[in-house]
Amino acid sequence: MTQTLAAFDNGMTARIGFFKDIGHALYTFDDDTILVKPAYYGQPDRHAVSISLGRPGDTSGYRLTGLHIGDWYLTGTVICTGYDFTPGPHPHTPTVNPLADITDPAARKDAADHLAQIASHFHSTLAPATKW
Repeated sequence: MTQTLAAFDNGMTARIGFFKDIGHALYTFDDDTILVKPAYYGQPDRHAVSISLGRPGDTSGYRLTGLHIGDWYLTGTVICTGYDFTPGPHPHTPTVNPLADITDPAARKDAADHLAQIASHFHSTLAPATKW
């Protein structure tokens, strides 16, 4: 596992553990841990990244915790697609969108921007090293 750090526009810094052989990365922000991975294996040209935010009591083996962004706490899974990596509901849970719980439009945009930046970082920096 390769380890590195990444700073994001909102001032948050992630400690990243990258599992090159399977193409998964654990992003840890303070006490929050999320899993980021390609949404489509074998198709590195597709701009799609899956972000598993986790939840308290996560049983995935990765000890995912959810993600605090400002006053909001996000859990569940999102898929970030397109050249701008717009986050939305994951195809496996199409009726659940973690961003929908954020009632403040500015906070929702900030959270979406942060998730998109995480996805973009993963896709441009880590995913090219994946053994597709």
